[in-house]
Amino acid sequence: MSKNEQETRFHLIDPVLRAKGYDDPKYIRMETPAPVDPIGAKGRRRKGIGRTDYLLCVQTDGMPKSLPVAVFEAKKESADPLAGMQQAKGYAECDRFEIKYVFATNGHRYGEYSLFSKKQTGPHPFKDFPSHIDLTSRYIKETGIDLAAPESKILFMADSPAWSKSRYYQDAAIRAAFEKILRQRAAGNQPRVLLSLATGSGKTIIVTNLLWRLQQAGELSKPALFLCDRDELREQAYNKLQAAFGDNVRIVERKHGGNAARNARIQIATYQTLGLDKEEEDFASFLTEFYDEDAFSIIIIDECHRSAWGRWSEVLERNPNAIHIGLTATPRQLHDSQNATEDDRDITANNYRYFGEPVYEYTLVEAQKDGYLAACEIVKRKVTIDNCTFTRRQITST
Repeated sequence: MSKNEQETRFHLIDPVLRAKGYDDPKYIRMETPAPVDPIGAKGRRRKGIGRTDYLLCVQTDGMPKSLPVAVFEAKKESADPLAGMQQAKGYAECDRFEIKYVFATNGHRYGEYSLFSKKQTGPHPFKDFPSHIDLTSRYIKETGIDLAAPESKILFMADSPAWSKSRYYQDAAIRAAFEKILRQRAAGNQPRVLLSLATGSGKTIIVTNLLWRLQQAGELSKPALFLCDRDELREQAYNKLQAAFGDNVRIVERKHGGNAARNARIQIATYQTLGLDKEEEDFASFLTEFYDEDAFSIIIIDECHRSAWGRWSEVLERNPNAIHIGLTATPRQLHDSQNATEDDRDITANNYRYFGEPVYEYTLVEAQKDGYLAACEIVKRKVTIDNCTFTRRQITST
């Protein structure tokens, strides 16, 4: 009798994977977290688009965390191993999980989709499935990233204890950013990275864990700067970062004639605090008064689609050797909109020209499908005051 999916995994798939070197928990993760239903205070887990049967990883000796490189889907024994492996699906899985390969098997044969070739191959005999050593070698060759190099440690750092239960897309965004940083450094360029995630998806937690991993890898030889354009964003960033870094986080402001954030490892500022919104001759006065050129090891620009350019880009120009990371929620909408103003189009063009295409995108629709953000309902209404009656008191009080 043909085996169902669970039996196929136990009797046919798991033994082969163990024989191929995926017997260490560092090399394979099973049943990665599913999305949530937004029910109750914390929501509940459910089966769905965010779940994978196996996540195949590579690891280097002594590193605290493994690096996911492939999604592996199990099919029941009677299923076509290529079912669901069409190119579009393979590409979407690679993008969403920030992995390089998608595999599927029924325990006898397997199929593969590669992000590099953009092709689906198979079915092949499952006994010929690549070993952990072979998969690691493929990743190194096809990405051009030397996993043994000291700078590659950032790929294997764990999240901060304060935010250790990150969502799959948050981890994927960080890995995508680090891979681009490594590739640009290898090419002799200064790292410039753009991340695009929906509002409410936890970009500040991504920033916190990204900075934590960089610190753990010894990459924060100079302070890090988180730059935003509103006080509420500054406070939000401070709360998240302070939970991880404690007293090493400070808000940039003038206090007692000096800089309150002096000597802090993580510094949070608004453009207004640095004087970057002024038109007078003392433009960027706080920035130039308290910071030398190349003062930061990394600069993160929040909501860069709205405010990172014009005279405000001065902080980037004064720190050309730092890692520059832009965060945004709507680069493509702004880029493609027919109603965008000329200023909007210029900001977007500058962001794409400076940072490049987003290395990772997580849209509002994806977040709603996953259950991390509640779906919204749009109701069209015509606004009119023709049928309203206003009293004298209402008119005079306004």
